Amino acid sequence: MATAETVNWIKKAQDRITRLGSHTVRVGVTGLSGAGKTTFITSLINQLENHQRGLLARRAPFDRLTSVRWQREGVTRPFPYLEALGALASSPAQWPSSTADLARVVIDLQFRPEGLLKSLQGNRSLRIELLDYPGEWLLDLPLLGLEYGQWCEQMQALLDSEPRQSLAGDLRDRLRNIDPAAVHDPALLSQLTADWTAFMLRCRTEGGLSRNQPGRFLLPGSGIAADMLMFVPLLSANRYSEGPAGSWWAQCKERFNYYRDFVVKGFYDAHFRQLDRQILLVDMLTPMQAGQAALADLKLALEEVMGSFRYGRNSLLQRLFSPSISRMAICSTKVDQVAPAQQRSLQQCLEDLVTDSISEVRHGGVEVQGFPLAAIRAADQEGETMIGGLVGQTAFIRYQPVTVPSHLPLDLKFAGPSLLHLRPPSGLHRNEPFPHFRMDELAGWILEGRQP
Repeated sequence: MATAETVNWIKKAQDRITRLGSHTVRVGVTGLSGAGKTTFITSLINQLENHQRGLLARRAPFDRLTSVRWQREGVTRPFPYLEALGALASSPAQWPSSTADLARVVIDLQFRPEGLLKSLQGNRSLRIELLDYPGEWLLDLPLLGLEYGQWCEQMQALLDSEPRQSLAGDLRDRLRNIDPAAVHDPALLSQLTADWTAFMLRCRTEGGLSRNQPGRFLLPGSGIAADMLMFVPLLSANRYSEGPAGSWWAQCKERFNYYRDFVVKGFYDAHFRQLDRQILLVDMLTPMQAGQAALADLKLALEEVMGSFRYGRNSLLQRLFSPSISRMAICSTKVDQVAPAQQRSLQQCLEDLVTDSISEVRHGGVEVQGFPLAAIRAADQEGETMIGGLVGQTAFIRYQPVTVPSHLPLDLKFAGPSLLHLRPPSGLHRNEPFPHFRMDELAGWILEGRQP
């Protein structure tokens, strides 16, 4: 009789063989909270639906594209495209709501054939599948390589440094004073969990910090039992700690292990195992405005996230039985906030921030390409100034664009730009391509090597 391990091995082989012969491109769209994933996906569907207009009409293979269908029927948790369009079309225009739960995108494309025998061939079909999920969940992937005690050590180090030490207030001392071997108090644990969640929210909103774990404390999504999201880091514990049944250590470790092994790993296995390409969206301007600590935190978060994926196709066994992301796009988003001449500088600052991680990914045989991106262009340049509208207002303003350095300083210390909160442009309609920067280039990148 086959063991469970053998059955799992066979299933993975069957999945990979099916995938190698499919006409589907599976793209992971990842990014921390605020990077603009929902806006990006909305714009991508819009550009494809309007492929006969705008820049896609002049770019291969979209010049052969005959029809596009965004699927809703039969798709589990379909992406809320119509709701996003409604927000963009409101007066004043609003950005689509941030992702609060898992959503899937399925786009079917049909192309005219090409070549000498094209008159004898029918249309070619290709499917693009994307996954949208809260950016908070992405920060949980590094937990897959940690034991509970190691996570406690990491959190202790973070809370011992600014700005988290100040943002934590007395929570740091309360967590440090708990004896891991003492009998745990369920009511106190519930209160500490709520306080830890509030602390993470302050880190994000007041400190501009990115590395906030566990991510589902902020956005749990559907299907997660509330009592499984009830653990905290014990700051007096470490990887060598232990405690009897019913202790703070035993209770928090059990909940952490469940969270890691069933929530985080289950999500990773279900949705990342068959990716072909990965798009990483990063808002660089906001942490640059927040300063050195926020940039250092973003650097650490991105390095851990990029290290959590398995890249490359170095051997036949890896190609058959492992995730094999062969191409990666790393995109600095919201580049319409700077003058067009400085957009490449903003992208360069992002690549400076994660130079070592990009080198590791490329060393695994993965093609990495950078795209300074604005999924929906919110501002236009006129002369030396920019014109756009502020969030919540219908009028337009003229302003000087922010400036960024050509390279990020090695110590991440510099005077960050002062940003405006721009709204989407007025008059956006589903049947017209949205104004953007480089969405056509990125759409072409998605299909490179998989053209029908």
